[in-house]
Amino acid sequence: MALRTLFKSGVVLDIYFFKNNRSAFLFTLIWPYLTLTLIIGMGYLFGSAESFKQNVGVSVDPLMYFIASTLATMVSLDVMWGIGGSVLEHRWIGTLPYILLSPNRTSITLVLTYIPRYLLNAGIQLAEFAPLIFVVEGFYGGLFRLSIVILAITLGMLPLLGFSALFTSFLLSIKEESNVLGWLNPLILLFSGAFYPAYLLPRWARIISKALPSTYTIELARLSAIIGSPELRKITLLIGALVAMSVIYNSASGLLIQAGERKAMRKGAI
Repeated sequence: MALRTLFKSGVVLDIYFFKNNRSAFLFTLIWPYLTLTLIIGMGYLFGSAESFKQNVGVSVDPLMYFIASTLATMVSLDVMWGIGGSVLEHRWIGTLPYILLSPNRTSITLVLTYIPRYLLNAGIQLAEFAPLIFVVEGFYGGLFRLSIVILAITLGMLPLLGFSALFTSFLLSIKEESNVLGWLNPLILLFSGAFYPAYLLPRWARIISKALPSTYTIELARLSAIIGSPELRKITLLIGALVAMSVIYNSASGLLIQAGERKAMRKGAI
């Protein structure tokens, strides 16, 4: 099966999913603003913009800060659910054996059929928040900040694909039917600094956060909120970290998924 065919199947699947499930499409449109409203509302309920600036130690616009955080967090969640969670979905509906026995490697099949969904969802969320960013920052300021967010979620996808595939290898090798990612994802987001900057976490938590690609994706997106132009050096360092993690996690996931497949077949976990 050609790789182009896998990618095309992912595109067709997503188009028909939204076409035949309009409520899911509507929820996809509403969910980002519901998340942003909840975060901003809770923030102003317990504090103010000035107290937030003092706590994070950086002069930022809280609204732009949390728009960037929301976008980066939601696309990170989407990757982890779309690849790691898909194994459970295939197991529940009985199609996992066909995925494992397909001509292409399981990791290739899961990743290539998922990428169109990521691009579609990320594009929808960017299109939703773009008008708000331009209203708050003006045309040129908004264009600059939006370009950094696009860079973050594009580069951030690469290591997250491999990172999520590591969960796939784990889920393939166990017979557990509960949704492990249901309780693991909030912990990952907490250590990634999705709710508050990672550098404000305890030292032991910061060690964990440095191993998570979502930490760098969220941090790079948040640079768009800094008043004035962020340092090019910091952007370069974050880009370098994401590229390095892309190589490490994608290489490791390919090997571990094969091991997970063999273990699943031996134990009958599929």
